[in-house]
Amino acid sequence: MKSKTLKIFAALLVFGMLLSAWVQADEPPKMPYVFGMYCFMCHKEKVQIGPIGIFDMKTKEGNYLHPEYIRNNTRFGYNAMPAFRLSEVSEKEMDDIVTYLKDLAAYRKTHSDYQPMAEFEGEAND
Repeated sequence: MKSKTLKIFAALLVFGMLLSAWVQADEPPKMPYVFGMYCFMCHKEKVQIGPIGIFDMKTKEGNYLHPEYIRNNTRFGYNAMPAFRLSEVSEKEMDDIVTYLKDLAAYRKTHSDYQPMAEFEGEAND
């Protein structure tokens, strides 16, 4: 009897985890504050400074953008991309940026029309 109860409990637990992951996948990932402050102004749609392909983790040519490429370009700069020192963007914040971009790329595979927006974008300035 205990074995059957354990199997039912395990099945319900797995089902709950899968359902939770499915519900979370239907919401866009939350933009980290540091990305909104430092990155978004140049990488948002209709801005000609930085490529918006980073939201799909792809280069302009459509190649996969490796997370280390993002880390290196952010830390050391590249062309118009400025370098951000460790005192400006911590390692944890860098991890948050890379995680956000990976999660956003996965989200945009099923929601291709979604355009990220910083939380403070569109607010009225008083």
